[in-house]
Amino acid sequence: MSELIERGAVPEGYKVEVFDGRVIMTPKSPEQDWTVSDVKDAVKASGIARERVFGDVLITFPGENDGAPDLTIIDSNAERRKNSYSCLDVLAVVEVPSEPEDEKDYVRNVRKYGRFGIDVYMIADPFKQMVTLMSEPHASGYGRVVEIPYGDPVGFTLATGERFVIDTGTFPTRDAGGV
Repeated sequence: MSELIERGAVPEGYKVEVFDGRVIMTPKSPEQDWTVSDVKDAVKASGIARERVFGDVLITFPGENDGAPDLTIIDSNAERRKNSYSCLDVLAVVEVPSEPEDEKDYVRNVRKYGRFGIDVYMIADPFKQMVTLMSEPHASGYGRVVEIPYGDPVGFTLATGERFVIDTGTFPTRDAGGV
């Protein structure tokens, strides 16, 4: 699958991942793109170099399915491996669910990202109009979970001491019917 992705065999506008042995091909929504763009802008405005902030780039997880989070922030000394990075270099991940109550984002990724020690995991949910911010990773997830309604600022500090605030008032919303 990684080879197909690298050769550009994925249709434009789609995100393809192998998760728990299943190939998941999801079309990106405008809400997903706009939200990721807003977060990326806030992170870069805080002084974090653009080379450390990207979306839909392969992150490898030893002994697990690799993934391509909607947005990833890596450490400044992360080592690029062709078109991927190791999960050990990831400081934070942001996901925007493509469907209501997305099990991949709310259950499987919580366990996976926590187990691999990703310090901050943020879910920006256009259906719930809520940000779920998780920190204090452990073997089965995260010890601290805070929900913040859209419209309130979300701030957090990375393991490097770098801090930024995201204005969620610009985040687009979407009803469960997809409109």
